[in-house]
Order: sequence, then C-alpha cells, then structure tokens
Amino acid sequence: MTQALDATLAQALALFNAGRQSEAEALCAGLLRRGEHPGAHQFMAVLRAGQQRWEEALLHIERCLTLRPGHAPSIQIASRIWFALSLGRHEEHDLAGEQAALLRTLALQPDHVEALVNLGIVSQELGDLPAAMRSYARAWRLRDDTFGRIANALCSERTGALWLDQEALREALRAS
Repeated sequence: MTQALDATLAQALALFNAGRQSEAEALCAGLLRRGEHPGAHQFMAVLRAGQQRWEEALLHIERCLTLRPGHAPSIQIASRIWFALSLGRHEEHDLAGEQAALLRTLALQPDHVEALVNLGIVSQELGDLPAAMRSYARAWRLRDDTFGRIANALCSERTGALWLDQEALREALRAS
C-alpha cells in the first residue's frame, strides 16, 4: 500500500512540475482522503504556500511534522511558512501575532537571521528594548551585514536608541 501511495505522490509531483497544478492538487487531496501521508501533507503545504494560503499551508506542514518529526526539508518549509505568516501579521499590524510567528520560526530554525532582526523590531514596537537588543545581537553575531539594518531600526522605531558611535553600538550588541 505504501508503494502505491508513494507512486501517487510521485505522479502528483510530476503533474505539478509539468505545470498542471490543479491536477496535482486534486491527486494529492485524493491521496490524503485515503489516509495520512507525510509526503502528501508536505506537498500540500508547498502548494498552499505558493497560493499564499498560509494558514492552510501551516496546518499541512504541522501535520507532516507530527507524522515525520525532525524531517529537515519539512522543517525548512515550516520555517518559511512561519516567517511568511509573520510578514502577514506585520501587514495587519498584529504585533502579538507577528511576534508569535517569529518565535515559531526561530524555534524551528534558530539561525534565521531575518526572523531575528524582525523579532527585534517587533520587540521595540512592543516597548521591550532589552529583548530587541538580544534579538539584534543574535542576528548580528550570525551575520554581521545586518548591522546597518539594526542601527536603522534602533533609531527608527517608537522605542529605541541612537548611537552616534558605531563601535559603541557594536559593543552594546556584544554585551546583549
């Protein structure tokens, strides 16, 4: 039975790659009606993410990870979906939702630099400068080219700080 399910999933992937997305989606949905299949959930998550149907994508990738914990490709997909959810929450001015989505992203991928910088910005917007500095410091340690964006965010947000000496800011990030 597993071979038949895998063959059906392979057929759905081939249809997708041939530009026949709706047929691929229908085949995959039929596969899921027959029972749980982590690969089918992963594929549906990718399809839904491509359609920017983030909540549905999230449900599928979470189900996939429940069935296949620790699966690296699924974790990468999940972190991209959670990060995309944070951007959507940002557009909606839902700071708590944005923060929660960024924290989920970082739980899956602790070295997600963009999520760390964005979490710093959200923390600032929420009035928590120490938390912002911790997020910024982690991002900067992982990728020092974030320094300019961090310096800009620190002086742009409602709650922040301005360093006239770049080395003093670097020292503050080292200490955070």
